[in-house]
Amino acid sequence: MKTIILAAGQGTRLRPLTDDRPKCLVEVNGRSILERQLDTMHRCGIVDEDITIIAGYRGDVLQDRFKDTQIKIILNENYETTNMVCSLMCAKSIMEKQDDILISYGDIIYHETVLKKILASTEESSVIVDDGWYEYWSARCENPLDDAETLMFDDADYLTEIGQKTTELARVQSQYIGLMRFRQGGLKTMLALAKEAERRSANNQALWRTTRTYQKMYMTDLLQGLIDEGNKLKAVHINRGWFEIDDCEDLKVVESQLH
Repeated sequence: MKTIILAAGQGTRLRPLTDDRPKCLVEVNGRSILERQLDTMHRCGIVDEDITIIAGYRGDVLQDRFKDTQIKIILNENYETTNMVCSLMCAKSIMEKQDDILISYGDIIYHETVLKKILASTEESSVIVDDGWYEYWSARCENPLDDAETLMFDDADYLTEIGQKTTELARVQSQYIGLMRFRQGGLKTMLALAKEAERRSANNQALWRTTRTYQKMYMTDLLQGLIDEGNKLKAVHINRGWFEIDDCEDLKVVESQLH
């Protein structure tokens, strides 16, 4: 299995902490988000030579930080004008040669029990979802529905909807955290759908349930596209055990709960 960490974003809502470093290197109680994430991966048996970080903003800092390791750094040269899916596709040549890929956002911290959950999945496409999201979102913002997005699944725990804005709490059965895994046919299908999204945008055709183009696609847009094309994405349930650091208020919440 190979692991890809998506860490190309500028982290503008964390400034001035990100003036001189990428978002993933912002410190939480003295240790960076990325350091904590890598420690969790190492404890679960993932070794440096199997890890690739997609860098962008202040990629030079990451290149310098890991120059003496076996961790691979790939630069998304167009990080200012693209989003998550384009960053992920910077590692397409790696993914095309594999049959098992773990994908993690670079701005999240999670306990090894969370990672072990998805590593234990035998599904071709698996997505971690947090059933205990509401209390956490309530600490992060006054009205959780201002920030939360839809996530729904059927009786067999396969996703039916993800990443849409909503004012209905019933449409948020759980919450996406940015940790997923594609194996075998699921990986091939995901890569093929990304290619189809690129083709559609080049021909001014709409994507799946979004007005965004391929260049601006969120990962949830890609996941929704997979669902709409009839593919099975397994919801792997957790109840907390993770944090997202998107802005300075998030950082305060995390530092008050994580040591």
